[in-house]
Amino acid sequence: MTKFTFCGVPEQGGTKSVTISTAAFSEGGARVANATEGRIVRICETATGREIASLAAPSSRGGDDDLIRFVAFSPDGTRLVTASDDRMLRLWDIAGGRELAALKHPSRVASATFSSDGTRLATSTNDYVVRIFDVAGGREIAVLQPPSPVIFAAFSPDGKRLVTTCWENTVHMWDAATGREIAIMIGHDAKAIRARFSPDGARIVTASEDNTARIWDAASGRALRVLRHKSPVRSVAFSADGTRIVTSAGKEARVFDAATGRELAVLKGHESDVNDAVFSPDGARIATASGDRSPRLWNAGGGGEIAVLKGDHSATATIAFGPDGQRIFAGGGAETVMWTKLAAARLPDKIAGLWFGNFGPPNEPAEITRERCVRSPIRIGADGLIVFFEVGSSEPPQPILHLRCTSELSCQIFAGAPDQGLEAQGTGQLEISGDSGKLCLGGECRPIARCRVITWTEQERKSGFVKRWETGVQAPPR
Repeated sequence: MTKFTFCGVPEQGGTKSVTISTAAFSEGGARVANATEGRIVRICETATGREIASLAAPSSRGGDDDLIRFVAFSPDGTRLVTASDDRMLRLWDIAGGRELAALKHPSRVASATFSSDGTRLATSTNDYVVRIFDVAGGREIAVLQPPSPVIFAAFSPDGKRLVTTCWENTVHMWDAATGREIAIMIGHDAKAIRARFSPDGARIVTASEDNTARIWDAASGRALRVLRHKSPVRSVAFSADGTRIVTSAGKEARVFDAATGRELAVLKGHESDVNDAVFSPDGARIATASGDRSPRLWNAGGGGEIAVLKGDHSATATIAFGPDGQRIFAGGGAETVMWTKLAAARLPDKIAGLWFGNFGPPNEPAEITRERCVRSPIRIGADGLIVFFEVGSSEPPQPILHLRCTSELSCQIFAGAPDQGLEAQGTGQLEISGDSGKLCLGGECRPIARCRVITWTEQERKSGFVKRWETGVQAPPR
């Protein structure tokens, strides 16, 4: 896991705290933008953490308007929009660090979204108006007037239409070139808070506080299916092939057949409301974001849980996959976090097993080496996971350090247990010859040796120590 809380902020005498007002990932997750105090937006590459741009947004209101309220990337990641309480939406060229346009609005800008080709930008404001701009010229080309404040807006895949959800329960579809209203979708009994076009643009799915998601014909606005839930529906998303829909409502996510509306799977496990759910690019997995601070990864077919994405981060409101499906991005409030799937590895034969730090003299008595193995075991897995443990007399074994190693025996070092999702602390190298070897961590090499078969005493078994030891050490968390 990589945490981008301090993207672009230099460390001086240790970690420097910084206030982040809002943050966003580019499409595909190649870049992250963090808006910090002083109206500075710092943009970094997610692969390296390197800062590639720093944008200083001016304000027409002076010192009482110090925070940028939202940021959003263009689909190709080359441009950024920022907005704050000064009623200006600013368009930036990231490579040149240049402001391209300042688009004035009569009231505070609440949201902005790009068309899929990046040529148009739709903004909504507190005055019930949606405006569509030509990005290249910074020119307003259409003004839409829904009957109540807009909650959400999304362009069709071809950029020719815009769908909006409103406070007064209706969903509206507009011609993005002229601003003409094409259809009104009536049927929800409470606010519709999200809307998504299918990949081919033929259907729209909406999420509502009336405990339903609804599928609509995008050409006519006619209702096709009602997907019922037990709680307000917070998010909806199509799979890349348009055959399935995933929704989030309450503490669950659900998968439906997009053609028939039949429920295919229920994803249960979160301890708080699920705020977002999306398919991986290949449709095989689903990622969910929740207020329980533990995003999860699921099998999209059967609904089984694959992984809990743990770490020191806040509640997550949105989640997305990278284009290759190997990275997952989550955001919540002012924090952005990325998880990377580690490449599968297999260590050479006869390395996997239990080892210990062999710091004693040659021919050390067997009872002493046994004690080293019992109290400070090192478990080396055939998949390249190495876990160091500390073992007390009454507590379960505690993972204190773990490594992820390649088949060439080069390793990344992480503090704590494997499921904590921390940033790598350094690199190391494993060297094995027979039943002995060494682990070189941060320039310091530690001799290790293979544990012999452990013979347990009757007292150790009766006290429960053996069961705790075997449960914790033999099957450490992944």
